[in-house]
Amino acid sequence: MLELLASDYRSLVQDLFAITICVAAMIWGGWPERAVALTWLIVFEFGRFLYRDVLGHSTVQLLGVDSFVIFADLLAGIAWIAIALYANRNYTLWIAGLQILAVFAHLARFMSDQVAPLTYLVMFVAPGWLQLSVLGIGLVRHIKRKRIYGPYRDWRSSYPAARVQYAANSPDAPAAWMHGPGQTWRNNVK
Repeated sequence: MLELLASDYRSLVQDLFAITICVAAMIWGGWPERAVALTWLIVFEFGRFLYRDVLGHSTVQLLGVDSFVIFADLLAGIAWIAIALYANRNYTLWIAGLQILAVFAHLARFMSDQVAPLTYLVMFVAPGWLQLSVLGIGLVRHIKRKRIYGPYRDWRSSYPAARVQYAANSPDAPAAWMHGPGQTWRNNVK
C-alpha cells in the first residue's frame, strides 16, 4: 500500500479514479453530488494541471510546506464545508471532515519539521482517496433512493415555507416550531 502512495503512478491512478467518480456524479447525481464533483475537478484536477504543466512544478514539496497544495486544500475545504452545511445529504459531512484532516496535515507539517515526508504524504493524500470513495458511495445511495422513493430535494432550507406560514398564523406559534411541519417523505423511510 505504501508503494502505491509513493509511486509515480499514484497520481495517474487517483486522477483516473477521480475523473470516473466525478463524471458519474455529474451525470447521475443531484446538485450536491455535482457540486462536490465540480469542486474536485476544478481545484484538484484543473489546478494540478495548471501547477504542473503551466507553472512547471513536477512534484509536490514534501520536505517543507507547498503553498499551492495548502491553497488548493483550503479552497476545497471551504467549498465542501459550505456544500455540507446546505446539502440534503449526510455523506457531504464526511467529505468536508476528511478535507479538514488534510488541511490539518499541512498545519502539522508547518509547525514541526520532524514530521517525516512519507507521513506528511499519507496525511494529506489518504483523505483524497477516502473522499472519492465516500462520493461514490453517496452517489450510489442517491441513485437507489431516487429509484425507490422518487425525486427529493437536493438542498436543506433553514426556514421551510410551511413552518413559517403556520407559525406566523397560529396563536401558539412556539409550539408549532417545536413540533415541526408534520408528515414528510422521511416519515415513510424506515
